[in-house]
Amino acid sequence: MPRWRTLGAVSLVLAAVGCVPLPAHPHRTSAAGCRVGTAWSTAYARTHILGMLAPGEIQVLHYRLSVRPRRGRPCGSLVLTKELALRRGAGPLHIVEIRDFYTHGRLVANHRAFIGHEITGSGVYEARVTLPIPRQAPPGRYEVVSLLYARWGRGSPTLIARARTRFTVAP
Repeated sequence: MPRWRTLGAVSLVLAAVGCVPLPAHPHRTSAAGCRVGTAWSTAYARTHILGMLAPGEIQVLHYRLSVRPRRGRPCGSLVLTKELALRRGAGPLHIVEIRDFYTHGRLVANHRAFIGHEITGSGVYEARVTLPIPRQAPPGRYEVVSLLYARWGRGSPTLIARARTRFTVAP
């Protein structure tokens, strides 16, 4: 057995019995064990293929967000699921996803991601991201609003879809 396979097999066995930690999770951990920070990036995966449109055209059939569970506590986490169905034409398409997090009508966090390289053709796409709830998150109702902007070539960005979902942070 080649040396790299032996090392890989030994590492997996040691990790399984708890002697060697696996690679770090994308979240940082505080001294008390509560996750802090957020793995904002998500990768969209195409689950179905749809028919193409003429070059330079785009049509969003639906864009949905959901969060599970709908209620969490500080130091817990939620899973945000995004589903996008669109038909698009061929050619380079720049898509930007902007996610804003609100509580009590106030913006508390946001994230911007360029996802055009993931939305490569017409189809239904799905992505999931784990959202850790920071220890200092105040109790209350939260809303996630996601906006998708598209731009062909050097044209102006156009809002093509908007979705939102809500969750509650319990004390």
